[in-house]
Amino acid sequence: MLPDTGGTITAQATVVFLRPPGAPDSLTLDLVGMTVDSVGARVNDPRIPEPFAWLRWVHGDSLLRIALPPPRGSGPASVSVFYHGAPRDGLLIETDARGRRSIFADDWPERARDWLPTVDAPADKASVHWLIDAPARWRVVANGRLVHTAPSPDGSVWWEYDERHPIPTYTMVLGAGPMTVSRHAPAVWAGDTVPITVWAEPEDSAFADSVAFRRVTAVVETLQRLVGPFPYGKLAHVESSTRYGGMENASAIFYAERGYVTRRMSESVVRHETSHQWFGDAVTERDFHHLWLSEGFATYFDLVVGAALDGDSVLARGMRGLARGFFRSDVVDRPVLDTTVTRLTDLLDANSYQKGAWVLHMLRGVIGDSAFFTGIRDYYRTYRDSSVLSADFQRVMERASDRPLGWFFDEWLRQPGYPQLDVAWRAGGGSVTMTVRQTQPAAWGRYTMPAVPVEFLRGGAVLARRTFDLSAQGGPQTVSFPLEAAPDSVGVDPGGSVLLTAATHHG
Repeated sequence: MLPDTGGTITAQATVVFLRPPGAPDSLTLDLVGMTVDSVGARVNDPRIPEPFAWLRWVHGDSLLRIALPPPRGSGPASVSVFYHGAPRDGLLIETDARGRRSIFADDWPERARDWLPTVDAPADKASVHWLIDAPARWRVVANGRLVHTAPSPDGSVWWEYDERHPIPTYTMVLGAGPMTVSRHAPAVWAGDTVPITVWAEPEDSAFADSVAFRRVTAVVETLQRLVGPFPYGKLAHVESSTRYGGMENASAIFYAERGYVTRRMSESVVRHETSHQWFGDAVTERDFHHLWLSEGFATYFDLVVGAALDGDSVLARGMRGLARGFFRSDVVDRPVLDTTVTRLTDLLDANSYQKGAWVLHMLRGVIGDSAFFTGIRDYYRTYRDSSVLSADFQRVMERASDRPLGWFFDEWLRQPGYPQLDVAWRAGGGSVTMTVRQTQPAAWGRYTMPAVPVEFLRGGAVLARRTFDLSAQGGPQTVSFPLEAAPDSVGVDPGGSVLLTAATHHG
């Protein structure tokens, strides 16, 4: 029950789970700050007048331990937790920019436990069914399709939503407030349609529909063509009180209201969060230290979709911006897969976002467009509704490209930094010779990259374009190219296909 005043919620959470042979005789759930009133298991026995058998439980600071009754058969079991309290986080009961009260869940990374009894870990995905009692003046959105609404005797309204696909707990959300709802054209795929709605405060609705969300249907349909069918039954874009710029909750994306109020919200964040429905929500990183499988993918596919809609310059310009952001960051000397990080919010960094996107962009360059998108579609199809680690993605891409890629993933995910090249060149005898040195700190290691582009110019005009294979073997490498005319300058990777810096000089 969502309160009309005050900050206390009253709730019942029924958790359905499997009890394989030999499983513990207790269930442990994450739950922080709430007061547990009782815990029961439904009984199907006509001799027992009550529908529940009340169970013993212990609730400490963060864990709820429930003693389970003997198993009845081999099917799923369930327990129901009755509780109340004022959530200190996770479920935000606040006033919006116009002074109106609203309630929105905001669970990443492990804040669902502040208002829901769950196994609050990204690998523990589950379907979710919501019954939400809210004040009649509010609209309510949650994961899944709206089943129905019904008035309550006390004047409130019940909203029922159902999401049958398993989703990570950090995307299990509800939102309630005085919002307007506009309907956009549904996305179509192989005869199936995905309803798309935009939920906004009344003052922001026209802006949302005409600017940031103008092409939401095209964004979904582009991702379906590139990756695969949309993973859920509906998609709602919702103005909310999330602490993040956007939060990719499965089938109900929440965006911070400040972008609406300032009128600075762009389509880019919409493309990013929509991409998460495939990468992060449907295919979920099993361990948050592999967050690049979510944020790097969404960052890259924001630009890939932008390029599909508006031309390749969107991708080229965007990748240059991501490179600049990574070079300026304070995590350059740390690897993407950094298991030393203990505070999960610290993983929201340039390694997970900018460098993660560059890993995908360079992989695409190494194996080619056909193998890359074949692998992406196979990755989604194989692991949809499941969870993964980086090695799972590597195996799929090796299969799609029919080549070993361990060197690539080892260097770009497990080494810090990037290649910093010093390139000395000289011309003579109908050729140009380059001496290439990797000058990055020794702690970063050395890098391999096939077919690094190089451009030879004279008077600003391009004489020739060639490629060379950057080698991780020790010492400088020397490469020569036959040229009919001597250049006056050389550019390494002028188009920005590799995450590197290069200083060139004649000598």
